[in-house]
Amino acid sequence: MKHLLLLILLTVTLVSASASSATVAESTPDSISYMPVLLNQPAIHKDLQISPAQDARIDIIRAECRAKVGVLSAEGLLDPALSPIALKNLPSYQASCNRRVLSVLTPAQRVRFRQIERQFQGGLFLLSPSEQNLLKLAPDQRQKVAEIRSFDTAKAADVQKAFLAGKKSQLRKEIDLHQIHRTTARSLLHLLTPEQEKVWLSSLGTPLKK
Repeated sequence: MKHLLLLILLTVTLVSASASSATVAESTPDSISYMPVLLNQPAIHKDLQISPAQDARIDIIRAECRAKVGVLSAEGLLDPALSPIALKNLPSYQASCNRRVLSVLTPAQRVRFRQIERQFQGGLFLLSPSEQNLLKLAPDQRQKVAEIRSFDTAKAADVQKAFLAGKKSQLRKEIDLHQIHRTTARSLLHLLTPEQEKVWLSSLGTPLKK
């Protein structure tokens, strides 16, 4: 189940970046991360100094979200006709889970977690509209971001279709999606001006100790 969860979330990352911005409140910045899973990383957990009480609450959220995502993922894998519906529903549910997790963290933890997300996601984090605002991306840069996202989302969808048609193994699918995401991240970072790149690097904060 854990492997299936991570795999399906990797598939929808490009899609969720655009969908989540419409569902997350202004006080909760949009994010391409799936926070319940990301916070399960020991190094991140330690860096944020998550208390036992917070840990218990996040565990409950993680279990509930994992169960729901698992159901949606299984439906999409078992019935190819339901796959588009599952992918469409996942981003809004991801945003809901993220809001629940952020409500558990303190303001200082949320700031630090945002820095860690940038380190973890790299250039992919520029898909978040709030990050584009932070870096003051020009209209033409935002248009190029949208074009990159659209093109790479289509490529990810083709990988998904090939997998559902039995033309790709699960391992091959995961490798191909990972490669698409790496290419997307590099393409997005290349859009930044030298000044924007400085702002981006300064927003990463202290490197996460692994």
